[in-house]
Amino acid sequence: MTKEVLNLFMAVFYISVMAGAIVFVFWMTIQKRKNMESMKGNIKQKLSSSVPLSAKDITLIGRGFDLSPKSSRDVIYRLYAEIDEPTTFSALKKLVVEIEKEEPFDELPDEVKPSLSRLLKIIESSQDDSDKHILLPITSTLNRYTELKSEQEKAKKQTNRAYIITIISFVVGAISFYFTLKSPSDVDIKRAMEQVLIERSVTNTNEP
Repeated sequence: MTKEVLNLFMAVFYISVMAGAIVFVFWMTIQKRKNMESMKGNIKQKLSSSVPLSAKDITLIGRGFDLSPKSSRDVIYRLYAEIDEPTTFSALKKLVVEIEKEEPFDELPDEVKPSLSRLLKIIESSQDDSDKHILLPITSTLNRYTELKSEQEKAKKQTNRAYIITIISFVVGAISFYFTLKSPSDVDIKRAMEQVLIERSVTNTNEP
């Protein structure tokens, strides 16, 4: 394999990797939209059957469609804007109000959301203005914890990606080095040319 062919192979390889990454991102976007439409149809069916739904139900249903809590809420908001039937709209309105109350706790761990929601209801019914700020230090601390955890997970993913890229680069580099060793050097090419010229010269000399 010549260096030209090797360079062409590497160029095609890197272009294929980039094209594959773009196609994957595009496919993920389309799949997310399909999942949101499927969830919307599922919620419509539940509402038409008078199934009671809570904000927690929306998160769990969205998880079944591989959607994040935010994407699940977006489905409800879009449905809220589309529905014209009074009874269904009223049920959705109650659900949206409940979702908006839990939305500030969206990034927090699931196990603390019910407790915080309960505290929020108690605070709202309190007559003491100072109680209105009780949740601020708690939510701030929990949000910071969640951010640090999210950053740790992102760093872990980036490390794994870098590790995979390093392995791929090493393999490609090893293949390149192997074919570089196998490819003829300038001296080999010169000797081969000299041998061809000598053979031709001998052939021409032996011809009558």
